[in-house]
Amino acid sequence: MSITVKYGVDSHVLNTVNAPTIGDIQQNSTLKAILGYGDNTRATIHGVEQPSATPVPEGATVVLETRANSKATATAV
Repeated sequence: MSITVKYGVDSHVLNTVNAPTIGDIQQNSTLKAILGYGDNTRATIHGVEQPSATPVPEGATVVLETRANSKATATAV
């Protein structure tokens, strides 16, 4: 099974026997080292954000993007 993982301008073809989930790809330390992404990412397939439990289909291209940081809400003093 072959899956392309993209982060920024870089991409890597992942060859596996079993279908990984989106979460498996996001937490894969080898892919993190090759592509240079961190823990705070969101994954899309065809532009649609995927939950971490979603299995990745054969031949898919998973695009990882850094998730925007959310600001804390200020409370009045």
